[in-house]
Amino acid sequence: MTFGTVHLGPKLFAFMRKHPGLDVTLDLNDRYLNIQGAGFDLGVRIGRMQDSTLVARRIATSRRVLCCSPEYAGAHDLPRSIEEIAEHDCICYGNASVAPYWQFQSRQGDGEAQQVVVRGRTHLNNGESMRDAAIAGLGLAALPLFIAASALRDSQLIEVMPETPPVPDAIHAVYPQTRYVSRGVRAVIDMLVAAFGGALPWEDSAAE
Repeated sequence: MTFGTVHLGPKLFAFMRKHPGLDVTLDLNDRYLNIQGAGFDLGVRIGRMQDSTLVARRIATSRRVLCCSPEYAGAHDLPRSIEEIAEHDCICYGNASVAPYWQFQSRQGDGEAQQVVVRGRTHLNNGESMRDAAIAGLGLAALPLFIAASALRDSQLIEVMPETPPVPDAIHAVYPQTRYVSRGVRAVIDMLVAAFGGALPWEDSAAE
């Protein structure tokens, strides 16, 4: 939802202003929805693609960061390895359908992801709420950079184990397989690829 309100919406609305013949019904939701069953022409998904019945076009890479508040860091010995993360209170994503686990890139650079099952007393179904819980000192959080960037910039959050970041997600435009894809759908997808195919605004925000 955060990507939709902060980044997708402004690009889409500006595109609609230039194309008055384009009708849009926008449903912003963090839940995993059956796009075709719900009657949608197009979806934007962040994460690992699972539904092979959909056509997917990659829009951008979404980097993720492991972070916590300075207060949490001052009160706890921060993890120095992926295994030690399991000893900490972790802020978990409530929409996950399986036991919470986080995946991290290998320090050896061999492409093999390492994963750890996490635990915590805070389970939330929205990324901004997870960020705010981390700022409040409730534990470690693995967040998309587009959610954490401003808090990192303002020192409300600090990055933990930056040398071993979480595995990044991909942002895809997805749509049902069909012989006919409307010109409107194709035009919106092309716009999204162009809008997010270069320098990403949240990357610049984190670097400020």
